[in-house]
Amino acid sequence: MHVKQMDIITKHFDKHFGQTDSKVLHPLADNGFHVDVLLYEPNERFPFWKLVTMGASDYKMPPHGKTFSRYNEYMMFVHADEDLTDMNVVSWYFNKLVMVASYAHFTKCYITYGHSFEWQIDEEDGGEMIAAYIEMPQVIPDVDILRCKLGLFKTVTCLQVVLLDKDGLDKLKSIGSQAFSEYLYPYGEGDPHFISERYRSDRF
Repeated sequence: MHVKQMDIITKHFDKHFGQTDSKVLHPLADNGFHVDVLLYEPNERFPFWKLVTMGASDYKMPPHGKTFSRYNEYMMFVHADEDLTDMNVVSWYFNKLVMVASYAHFTKCYITYGHSFEWQIDEEDGGEMIAAYIEMPQVIPDVDILRCKLGLFKTVTCLQVVLLDKDGLDKLKSIGSQAFSEYLYPYGEGDPHFISERYRSDRF
């Protein structure tokens, strides 16, 4: 990704998150597809960590309808109690986010809202999460966060990654994608469940 495009993406999320304190995290190993991550601390407006990919949109996905573009970047929202200043902790989230963000590139497929992924737990890696669901970042009130124009012919769709444990994945399979989205972001009564964690808690 060119430096100019990186600046555009950073300014895009600075604007929508209302902060300019992001740190750039780089991959420790080269898997052939370079994706960096912007890390934003919890703030008053959005009291959770925000991680955003920067480079996933270097891959142009196959054509698939006209709703969203063929370029994606991804974000993940992590509970404020997680210590993402700890390299081991932030690396866990970084690896999960980049794994999802790289999927389209390595499988040569199209990824958009409502899709999900499954994987095997790595016992050495820790955590209970075995899947991810691709959501729209509904917690951000400005819908313009969904689209970031990187050039005259390149507009990126910015989607949310929600990590799921076995119970979450079973629920997704049981009720379907649309109802699961409403479970993550309920209207009216009900607690939201859009925050990602390594271990399931009773917070959401």
